[in-house]
Amino acid sequence: MSMNLGDAFNRRKKLSSDLVAWTNRLKSSGVTRRTYRTKAIEGNGAFSPEPGSEKSTMRHYTVEECRARIREIVDEDLILALRISLTNQAAKAEVEDLEGKTRTYSIPELLVLKDSIIPKLEEAARAVPLRADGVNVMESGDNHVRYRTVTKVERKKETFSEKGLKAEEMETLGYDVVEVTDFGLQSREMWNEIDRIQEFLQRVKQAINRANKTELVEL
Repeated sequence: MSMNLGDAFNRRKKLSSDLVAWTNRLKSSGVTRRTYRTKAIEGNGAFSPEPGSEKSTMRHYTVEECRARIREIVDEDLILALRISLTNQAAKAEVEDLEGKTRTYSIPELLVLKDSIIPKLEEAARAVPLRADGVNVMESGDNHVRYRTVTKVERKKETFSEKGLKAEEMETLGYDVVEVTDFGLQSREMWNEIDRIQEFLQRVKQAINRANKTELVEL
């Protein structure tokens, strides 16, 4: 049967769903059941159902039918899995990487990029320290700035007049000074890098879609 990789993946999803359905049918194929209420279990009227009390469940498939269908599903799934595996080794797609170079990747390599490597690259990009905004820069260098923050330290002071009236005023105890050498990047640099990584992710996804159109090899 001729199909491409994308068709094969969809077919395997359908087979997986069918296997669950037929396994459940197999579980219920072993018995039929009849239930009712009776007034006697001996004598002439023994085991005569009372009107309206009788219920029954019937099996829709035999054990043999279910087991045969399950074998068919598993056999088809095995063949598809083997064909997908062999095709994955041969299917290739070109992608422009983060350095602007066009490289050829196999489907397993593309999937590793999409699911593992690119998320880690984006996580690392988001972890980059950002340079503080709105500060008074004292000094700047090629890769840093220095700034100082000053916080006044005060306490409330109470005094009483000769007439016993209380007055409050704030007394300055000093100043807390923090001097910072900031090596963080400008936020724009971080967002530009994240944009580059996300564009790379889109190219990888498009390459996977192209590769999934590869015809399956025949066994």
